[in-house]
Amino acid sequence: MESKKVNIFIVVLSVIMFAFSIFIGISNRGDDGLDGKNGMSNYELAIKNGVIPSTMSEVDYLKSLYGKDGNSVTLEDIYEAYKEESKEEITYTEFILKYYPDKIIPESESVSLIENTTQNALRSTVDICYSYYMNTPMIQGSFNGNNFYISSTTSNVSIGVSAGSGVIYKYEDSDGDGEDDTAYLITNYHVVYCANYSNDEKYYVYYDESTDSYFTATYDESKVKKQVQGSFFGTQTYYYLPKSDLVEAPLYTHFLSNYDIYLYGYQYSQYGITASFVGGSADNDIAVLKVERDSTNANNELIFSDNYKAVELGDSSKLDEGETIVAVGNPLLANTSNIDNTTGVAEYVENAKQRYIDALCLTSTSGEISNLSEYCLFQSLLDSTKTTNMRLIRVSSAINAGNSGGGLYSTNGKLVGIVNGKIASSSYDNVGYAIPINVATRIAEQVINQCDDNSEKTRINIVTDSSLKITVSNASSNSYYDTNTLTWVLKNDVKIDSISGLTEQAGLKINDIINSIKIGNTTYEVNNNYDVNDILLAVKTTDDKIIFNITRIVESKETNLSIELSINSSNFIELQ
Repeated sequence: MESKKVNIFIVVLSVIMFAFSIFIGISNRGDDGLDGKNGMSNYELAIKNGVIPSTMSEVDYLKSLYGKDGNSVTLEDIYEAYKEESKEEITYTEFILKYYPDKIIPESESVSLIENTTQNALRSTVDICYSYYMNTPMIQGSFNGNNFYISSTTSNVSIGVSAGSGVIYKYEDSDGDGEDDTAYLITNYHVVYCANYSNDEKYYVYYDESTDSYFTATYDESKVKKQVQGSFFGTQTYYYLPKSDLVEAPLYTHFLSNYDIYLYGYQYSQYGITASFVGGSADNDIAVLKVERDSTNANNELIFSDNYKAVELGDSSKLDEGETIVAVGNPLLANTSNIDNTTGVAEYVENAKQRYIDALCLTSTSGEISNLSEYCLFQSLLDSTKTTNMRLIRVSSAINAGNSGGGLYSTNGKLVGIVNGKIASSSYDNVGYAIPINVATRIAEQVINQCDDNSEKTRINIVTDSSLKITVSNASSNSYYDTNTLTWVLKNDVKIDSISGLTEQAGLKINDIINSIKIGNTTYEVNNNYDVNDILLAVKTTDDKIIFNITRIVESKETNLSIELSINSSNFIELQ
């Protein structure tokens, strides 16, 4: 044990000397420090004395010291000894980011695929935590037919505190100076959408008791009506508003001007980064935020440092059932139940938000893909009377509140989905869901192209099978082993069941088998009926054609054809 302590101490001294050589600098290095001043670092001495080659980097040299005594000194050992000897107040995460920005875990350590995936994913993951409140009063009541009956008008204000996760989707050089100045993030729509909030205070917040839902609207106060109704206990007076006089707040007012996000290693309130909402799709539960480089905002500069990176994208159409995956996000552990609520709304909200920030903790849970494609009904975020049918990947990873918007990764470290929910029931264990990354990124691209720099446009226009008036289904199927990806691939013959309008005029026919779809310069394989809509999400508003590569069987003879569809604005619909 003494030997291990001595060796740890030696390595700690090396770490300290390495840190000083970088951050303080050693000038006048003309000697070996014989006078006790201006000496060489341990690394420089090792090169001069021929102990290591001159081509070895300082970080690699430091790594080479690990386990020299045969006792398998770990990074945690180094960290603990470093803290003890240097007396520096530094967290384990900060220590890793400070000394190993390129490789969070040394390559020399034995690290499993899941651990590697997690460590890389953390550098592309963000926590999202924000709060809001409105000073306008909240009006409670219930709809009855065409009227909204007011049961009480209180001085309560609409408040909200929320937390979730997101991924760094990509960086862009927006001004062409050769340096990235915009970072785009993908998260869930439900993480950033605020139903009971409007950034325009002329709109009141209403609570509809009959549907247990909130909405924002304004009205002409002169049109408030009074109704007197007799009852066994006497006369009761009701006030109501005709539904037709309620003017709902525009969708874009339900998003904050700024959202606070936090990076791995900087999950403290003083390191909050400012992000803005770009747009998204409620029915697909995808939203895009962006962070803009600002030399006056040191926190925003963090996301553009070498410590963080954009995710490496996978292909969700190539996944297999039973494949191991890792979900990385922020499981919400905050307890706000005992906050003093007598000190005022603003202070209460700030205290609640601080509890959320204190609880930020990016974690990972591994599991397997249980189902590659499962349709789930959700209540619409934008209209509580409607539902939306969403196609998702089912996973066995433990998913918790706060994981929403985080990434789902394959064991090769590639992003294959965006986590968005789970079944919360005592009857089920580890039934979580994620949006396929092919869907998420195509929506994100459309949002960036159509909504960026337009604060009043939050929805996108897309092409779908219904807008093209075509329906498809899976016919015969077969599986084969792909020697390139070393996986089994299920290939369905996707046949056309019905066509009309444009698709019929272009020459497509019922029972044609769709092999692939070409959009722009990219050709996408069609292996399942749901691939068609997934692929059509890639059609840009500037595209003027779509090419279907099909197989047609006539009298038992197969013919391969390319059918070109000319499209225009009439073929696009607004995605909710």
